[in-house]
Amino acid sequence: MIKLGEYTINPSKIICIGTNYMDHIEETKMDIPKEPVLFPKTLNCLILDKDPIIYPKYLYNNRKYNRVDYEVELAFIIKNKCKYVAIEDAYNYILGYTVFNDITARKMQVKDILSKLPWYRSKSFDSFAPIGPLIKEVNEIKDPHNLKIELKVNGKIKQSSNTKHLLFKVPELLAYISKFFTMEAGDIIATGTPSGIGPIKPGDLIEATIEKIGTLKNNVILEGV
Repeated sequence: MIKLGEYTINPSKIICIGTNYMDHIEETKMDIPKEPVLFPKTLNCLILDKDPIIYPKYLYNNRKYNRVDYEVELAFIIKNKCKYVAIEDAYNYILGYTVFNDITARKMQVKDILSKLPWYRSKSFDSFAPIGPLIKEVNEIKDPHNLKIELKVNGKIKQSSNTKHLLFKVPELLAYISKFFTMEAGDIIATGTPSGIGPIKPGDLIEATIEKIGTLKNNVILEGV
């Protein structure tokens, strides 16, 4: 269980969406998807506001893999168990929204993509899913597709966009995902990141902000130090 503001949730899964902002698709030179690109993050990834992001020593000491990136994202939390959700009913099954940081072992991910392997390992190191600082209920944010989204590293803006640029919107994502998986109360869906992805290093302060929700702050530390 994790506590986000006044809510305590117990997610069974984290489902993330890849390549869901056009500017990010262009910077990564990936094809425009015809349907949402899904990948999981494991529950060991979850940390909260002000918890440290742990830079794995396995990556830090390995030139082949020694790049870890930030990715600020809008996430939404499932309110009720659901399956086969219709687009027009989607908001009835969403508790609210929060800030998510999809930390990624970038060199490892690129290697796996080129080898036609899943993104699984590059996304699922311990602490690679900061979330928070709270949940804003659906009725508090009338339009989740018009929110400024931003990330700073040591006070410098690295990502700056708006959720209006999401390729697949929140209702579409829930309708699509719930065709395949039964969604449980507390499950997390992260909607993708805009352009401006880049590396982090031990000692950095990462601040991920979404308008009307708040700022998620995490320092980066080297594993074992």
